[in-house]
Order: sequence, then C-alpha cells, then structure tokens
Amino acid sequence: MKVAAYIRVSTDEQVEKGNSLTEQSERLESYCKAMGWNKPDIFSDDGISAKNINRPSLKKLIARVEQNEFDIVLTTKLDRLCRNLLDLLQLVNLFQKHNCEYASSSESFDTSTAVGRMTLQLLGTFAEFERERTSERVKDNMISLAKNTNKALGKPCYGYIIEDGLYAINEEEAKNVSFMFDLAEEGHGHRMIAKRLNDAGVTTRKEKMWDQVNVRKLMANETLSGVMIYNKRATKNGKTIMRDASEWIINENNHPAIIEPERFEKVRMIFKARSISRKHADNESYILTGLVKCKHCEANMKGNTQRIKRGSNDYAYYRYMCSSYTLGYGCKHHAVHREDLESLIIEEVKKLASLSEKELNINIAAAVTDEEEIKEIMTQLARIEKKIQKQIEAYENDLISANDLKAASQRVEIERGMLRIQLEKLKDKKGDASAVKSNAERLLGDITGVDRLKAKKALALIIDKIEVEDGEIVDITWKNARLNV
Repeated sequence: MKVAAYIRVSTDEQVEKGNSLTEQSERLESYCKAMGWNKPDIFSDDGISAKNINRPSLKKLIARVEQNEFDIVLTTKLDRLCRNLLDLLQLVNLFQKHNCEYASSSESFDTSTAVGRMTLQLLGTFAEFERERTSERVKDNMISLAKNTNKALGKPCYGYIIEDGLYAINEEEAKNVSFMFDLAEEGHGHRMIAKRLNDAGVTTRKEKMWDQVNVRKLMANETLSGVMIYNKRATKNGKTIMRDASEWIINENNHPAIIEPERFEKVRMIFKARSISRKHADNESYILTGLVKCKHCEANMKGNTQRIKRGSNDYAYYRYMCSSYTLGYGCKHHAVHREDLESLIIEEVKKLASLSEKELNINIAAAVTDEEEIKEIMTQLARIEKKIQKQIEAYENDLISANDLKAASQRVEIERGMLRIQLEKLKDKKGDASAVKSNAERLLGDITGVDRLKAKKALALIIDKIEVEDGEIVDITWKNARLNV
C-alpha cells in the first residue's frame, strides 16, 4: 500500500495547541506500521491555514496522485486536509478518480467504504460550520472596532504607518502624495503623474516603479483625507465585490489627513470630469488630429488605438503614431501617448493665454498670402537648380564652352540670390502675437472643457502644427489670424 501522509499546522495552532508537524508525522508513521502499510511519503505545509487548497505541499501531493503514485492519502484529522466541505468533497472525488482513497488516523474511517464516505461528509460539514463560526466572530469583532474606535484596521496605505495601533503619517511618503495631488490640480492624468514620479526617482513602497493603476488606486483612497471606510468590499466565490454603500462603516476624522477633505474631493471631481470626457473617445479620440507632425520624417502623426485583453480585463492604449512608421517606411521615433501630448498642449495654451504682451515670444505661421508667395519662390529656386544642372551637362557634352558656362552660371547665381533674399524676408516676417494670445484666451474654455469635440475644433483654429521628436514636443506653430469668436 503506497501512502501519502499530509501534515499541516498553522502558526497559531502550533503555539496555542502544540499540534506540531513532528507529532503528526510520528502518529501517521505509527498508524501505517500498525496497518501493515509502507512507510508514508510525507507532505508538509507549515504555518498555512486550511481555508482553501492553495498550499504548496498539498499541490505537490495532488500532482503525484494524478500520476497514480499512491493508493491512499492519510491525515491525522480531517481538518488537516480541509475545512471547507466543497473543497473536501472535490479532493476526495479527485483521489478516487485516480484509484486513491482517503483516511483519517484519529477519526477511524476511510473512503473505501460507504460508511466511511458518509462519516467523511458529516465531519466535513461540522469542520466547515466551525470555520464559518470563527469567521463570523472575527468579522463581528472587527465591525465593533470600526464602529467604536479609531484603531488601524488592515495594512496602511502609502503615506501612512501604524503606531500604537493607530494610523500615523509617514512624512517622506506624504510629500510624494501631496506632489501627486499638485500634479492632478495642474491637469495631469494618472499616467503622467506616474511618469513624473518615476522621473523623480520615487518608487512605491515595494520599491517598484509607479504606473497609472497604482496611482489611480492610491489617489482614490479616502484614507488620505483622514477618513476610514470599513466593510466596503466582500469576497464572494473567490472574487472581490463592492458592498452596498448602506453597509459601509465610515469614520470621518479617524486619523491625521495628508490631503484635506475639500482638496481630496476637488481632485476626485477633476478625475471624474476627465473620465466623462473619455466617453467621447469613440467619436473624438484624438483632438490633435491633423496638427501633429513627426520631426524625424515630417510625416503626419495619426491616432492609433490598441485594445488588449488580459484575463478578464480589457485595456486600451491611445497614441499618436507616425504614419510613415505604420506604413512600414522605417521611422523609428514613431509614437507618443495621447494623454501626455494632449495634456502638454493644453498647458501650453493656458500658458499662452496668461502671458503679458512683453512676454510673447512664439512661432507664428506665415499668413496665407505670404505662404503662397513662399511656395512660388521655392518653385522658382527648384527651376533654377535644374537650369544650372542642364548647363553643366551641356558643357560636359561639349555643347557649350567654359566661358559660356561661366557667364550662364553668373546670371543664374544673381537670380538665385535675389529670390533667397525675398524668401528670408518673408520667413522673418513676424505675425501678430497679440492676436494669437487673444485667440487662446477666447477659446480656452472650450479647450479645457469636457467636450472633446469642442476642444478639437478650438485647437484647430489656433494651432498650425505641432512637431514631435522622441516623444517630446519640439515646437508649436500658432496660426496667424485674428478670430471672430
């Protein structure tokens, strides 16, 4: 008879009851000897509860049972294996599927008989009953503490430590939390906040880099505002669900606040507004369409959305991507995240609107008439270059003399010089910066509002082009026109 002996003890049991692994092992080896069975293979889990079957040694035992290596699994008591009736019955069914029985040395039964199987189910019912009673007692005690004290319940979030059973501020982490809220009030989203933290060398409590998920979770945690909410979530069928708000236990002023409640609520509403604006994403995902250029290859950068499914979660990535890259032309500096770029552009519009007349130093596109003249001059210069090339080819073919080539080159050079002077004058011609500032002031409400369609139209009225290099804004060229808006 090949026997797998499973032993387990939780830390509390070992301390309070002396129910050691050594004692269990000795009892099972003696039982096997008395039954005339082989010496058992011991599988041991130390300091682990039996609330579920997610235990290292138990998993190894199951894997070997599935390879048909054992005839029987043996424990000292039923609760060493499971305290959940459903888990217990499923394990026994799995054992029997692989011609392996289950037996308890102290409760005198095994599953090879009908009486043993019935006894097993009865004992399993009582084991589960006791576990649920213990869970209820713990829950009642925790709810009482939540209602009647300001004790720290559970692990403290980033920004806090526990001192004498109470939440206390971790000053260094609190500075970083305040920095996050400063950035949020400046208009930055969760992803940009994570980027700024990482750029500053700030890590999470586990010394990992920040991402938009852990930034969002932390900044939505009411604990930062001095509020403690208990009984907010529950576990059902292995999944975490949100309880009805009527079941929550809310203690305001439970502990020192890192972020004042009014400020916490203000930032919460800022993010809520951003969330509402993202509902326009299906129609107006990219408010800078037609304005963004890749500095490396001069191609347009277009909106590109990728949706990825990971397990039960769906993720969407929004980027402006170089069109030459997407067509396979090889531009390597090809993308910038939508949120990063749009946030920076909106900040630039705000900055422009707030500048004084003396501070205005911006790039302004040429007026339409000037732009047409510039194009005409560029065309004439291209013709001159072709003319020069033809003169050189005629000389090389002995169609004209060296003197003829020299005379022709001098005439062309004079013509080219005059065109270049005209071109430089047009390029140096300054636009009306005060008109651009006025446009920005008038349209700022639409640009910073939640309606992305309005924001897109407004930006197209005041921006001529945005050049991006290595994921950073290189230059913004503003439109040269006074708007009647």
